[in-house]
Amino acid sequence: MADDFFDDEQELMEAAAHGDASGADSAAEAVDAQAAVAGRKRRASAGAATAREPRQEDVAASGRQAPPFWMVLAIAAIALLLGVVIGYLMGSSATLAALESQMGSQAQAAETDSDTSAYELPEGHPQVEVDEDGTAHVADDTAAAGE
Repeated sequence: MADDFFDDEQELMEAAAHGDASGADSAAEAVDAQAAVAGRKRRASAGAATAREPRQEDVAASGRQAPPFWMVLAIAAIALLLGVVIGYLMGSSATLAALESQMGSQAQAAETDSDTSAYELPEGHPQVEVDEDGTAHVADDTAAAGE
């Protein structure tokens, strides 16, 4: 369709060149040819508005070609690598946030417990006292010894 337009333009240019020699008849033919070209332009613009599959000649003429296969693989590898890195960062930040909240709840639980309950043994065992330096001694309990 685009070739018809350029052919018509070429015909108009030839008619204009011959029109100088032949006179008024050539001028009338030139006006008719211009009207025909204008009609073809309208039809071409209407035809271009409709969606059509690009022809092989159109693709070759536009200079667009598919990228080489190695480039497609390189882009896919980069995308995969970025996905792994971003996923690792997001996962590690979510894990750290969960650990911090868990540590906070454990710290609150440890603060509410009394220090003496941590050193108490079950019933039937002698009670142990822990000094400040960390040594343990059996507590003197006369009630436990009497049983």
